[in-house]
Amino acid sequence: MSEKSSPTFTDDGFIYDPQSWTPDLAIEIATDLEISLTNEHWQVINGVRQFYERTGRSLSMRPLIRVVRNEVSANLGSSIALARLFGSKTTRHVAMISGLPKPSDCI
Repeated sequence: MSEKSSPTFTDDGFIYDPQSWTPDLAIEIATDLEISLTNEHWQVINGVRQFYERTGRSLSMRPLIRVVRNEVSANLGSSIALARLFGSKTTRHVAMISGLPKPSDCI
């Protein structure tokens, strides 16, 4: 049985291969970002990963809000709710924790 190789990351902390992501890796990344993952976090993470699997796109803020509102939870689909969960660097943190490429709005 072959073991999954350890994921590699870009210089700014984004995973190179989203297929190498695991929930344990998400917990590790979130912990490094001082974020304790709750059920609400996992709803967003799973929702954006499903969106990425369908489209190959990592989401900037407005599309992230729209996808979360329409596909995850209306209660979580606002910039305020997402910032409460993921901090002021919302799209960056969502992508990093979800194992997705850097969104276009990240500097």
